[in-house]
Amino acid sequence: MTNKLSNPMDTIAAARPFLDRQKNLAIWYAAYAGAEETVRHANPLFCKTFALSLDEILERKRYHLVNPPETPAATIAQYRAEDREAIERGYLLQRSVIEPGQDILVLKLRFDQGILGMFKVINSDLPSANAPTDLDADFRNVMELLRADLTA
Repeated sequence: MTNKLSNPMDTIAAARPFLDRQKNLAIWYAAYAGAEETVRHANPLFCKTFALSLDEILERKRYHLVNPPETPAATIAQYRAEDREAIERGYLLQRSVIEPGQDILVLKLRFDQGILGMFKVINSDLPSANAPTDLDADFRNVMELLRADLTA
């Protein structure tokens, strides 16, 4: 499943410094061997969001261990199903309501040996938040550098 792009950042090792500099996106990388995911990277915002250090996240490895203990098994299964869809299609973009006025945008990209996932919470009351044809600038920045084939 390795990307065979002529991109110097087509592996998680090469992309890690760039991903760590993203201030508005919580980003993680999960490698896949069959149906089993292994979280292999998380940027500082992801770590802060989950109140875990990078070492703790890498130690826990699996979605059901990285997410809060009260996360339902069905939610973890949904995350894995979304990953499989992103692996098959190349990407998955999803927007969900958290509460009135607040949505979460999630983008998952097939990358390296698994999924590069990212999310951010947005104010859905802003007029620009509802533009259906515009991908959020923070997501576009990552896609253009790591998966230009999806933005062409």
